[in-house]
Amino acid sequence: MSLLLTPKQRAIYEMVFEQFTYETGVDVKILPRNDSQYKEQLPRWLSPGASGPDVLYWQASQRLFALAQDYPLLPINDLWQQHDMDKSFASIEANLSYQGNIYAIPYSYYHWGLYFKKSVVARYGPAPNTWQEFLALCEKMKNDGLTPIGLGTKNNWPAAAWFDYLNLRVNGLAFHRKVLIGEVSFFDPRLHKVFSYWKTLLDRGYFNDDTANNTWEDIASKIHRERIGFTLMGNFIASKWPPSLRLGLGFTPFPTLGLQPSYELAPTEVLMLNPNSQQVALAKEFLVFIARADTQSLLNSQLGYLPPHNKAITGSDPFIQRGHQLLLQASGVAQYFDRDTQPAFEKLAVPLLAGFAEHGDIENTLRALEQARLQVFVSKSQAIVETPH
Repeated sequence: MSLLLTPKQRAIYEMVFEQFTYETGVDVKILPRNDSQYKEQLPRWLSPGASGPDVLYWQASQRLFALAQDYPLLPINDLWQQHDMDKSFASIEANLSYQGNIYAIPYSYYHWGLYFKKSVVARYGPAPNTWQEFLALCEKMKNDGLTPIGLGTKNNWPAAAWFDYLNLRVNGLAFHRKVLIGEVSFFDPRLHKVFSYWKTLLDRGYFNDDTANNTWEDIASKIHRERIGFTLMGNFIASKWPPSLRLGLGFTPFPTLGLQPSYELAPTEVLMLNPNSQQVALAKEFLVFIARADTQSLLNSQLGYLPPHNKAITGSDPFIQRGHQLLLQASGVAQYFDRDTQPAFEKLAVPLLAGFAEHGDIENTLRALEQARLQVFVSKSQAIVETPH
């Protein structure tokens, strides 16, 4: 049986999959691809009549739903019912179900927040909890000649986290979801308020002035070299720090504004069946293996992520434990901008968010985002728009 995954931490996957081979006698062959190669090839694997791997990696929410809409994905409702997965994955089921069918097994998720070098932030005070505390700390850093916030938008997508978190903090999860499925006009004043908070940071000069020339990895390096105070990133940033240095890396949740409950980002990775597989029975057996609590405990403890299974054991790594507590206490979670919206809108909108991080022009950004929304979501006959109450 073949399994197509991205090549990150391949040895960890192989170690876990060896257990499946031991139990079943079925060999698992991993076909690694980098992120861009994978996304380019995936439609070919899914096209009717194509050949390819039996099990495919993907991402929950709208990205999964878009595939279910465009390709003949195989539902796994039978596995869901036979193995009581509705109980094991109750909190994530809505992000796996499209038009009444379940299409994927969640196997890993991770948290987001502000990462920093502990020794650097300690010079200016404790890590911030509130927006005002964050602003005060950033001001101290700037006055001391340190760039308070690092953002790398060379690949655009890191900028979307700032929109996600500010919209969640200002307007809440339900509104945020409506925005990302095109049901809210970007001329809505509630969205203007979101960009106003972001613009405050830009106007005060808290971000690095070369965002477009940096990747998120570049920013992670600058955090370590004490050239930047904070960065907003997912927990995968911890893997960029050698174990010997990781004790010096700190984490704190995105600051609260006091306007909404604490909603967080928790992108979820999933595995799904290739509809062209010639070994569907074996592929389903593998998905059941991946869905087990013991498998998810082992896999995620090694990856540095969190297991979605509600009876899995969370790893002992401090960042994993912190993320587990954060998401356990959250009032709700979103996936991430590019996973919670249609791919066509993401391609138009995320570069606009990256552009805003450079120029801070609210009106032109909102106008361009609204044009993108109309182009992707709104039919010529009727527009669905939520307006302020």
